[in-house]
Amino acid sequence: MSPPCISGFTRHDAQQVLDTVMTPWLDELGMQVDEVTENGAVIRLPWHERISRDGGLVTGQALMSFADAAMVVVISSAIGGFHKMATVDMTTTFLAPAYNTDIIAHGEILRRGKRLVYGRIDLETAGDRMPVALIQTTWALLGEPPGQSSNLTT
Repeated sequence: MSPPCISGFTRHDAQQVLDTVMTPWLDELGMQVDEVTENGAVIRLPWHERISRDGGLVTGQALMSFADAAMVVVISSAIGGFHKMATVDMTTTFLAPAYNTDIIAHGEILRRGKRLVYGRIDLETAGDRMPVALIQTTWALLGEPPGQSSNLTT
């Protein structure tokens, strides 16, 4: 089990985000958090027939959905907990097909501002670690960050 980040956000916390915050159809993918760090996370997408077609090819739709969900964990790890957020931009470059294999996402924060977060996800096959896709994302943080409250009084 990986130790918690300096912020106290643990692998268990990250798995809770995947299991409780995502839409129900994403829950069906069975994503697993392998590790969290101060600036990122490693998440696994287990192979299953429902994410593949023609001979076990993992679909681009599954890979992009996985990367988008993984980035929620990466950002949550970096800011010390889940925060409402929305994808602003997501650019995907597919590098190679993946067949009949789990996919591993290595995500990191490239730059973090007050309201925008820029990140990168590298997808690779489990086992032989063949690069599958590179995803660059921009996210907007919505509302107040975890542990902070507005200075406005009512």
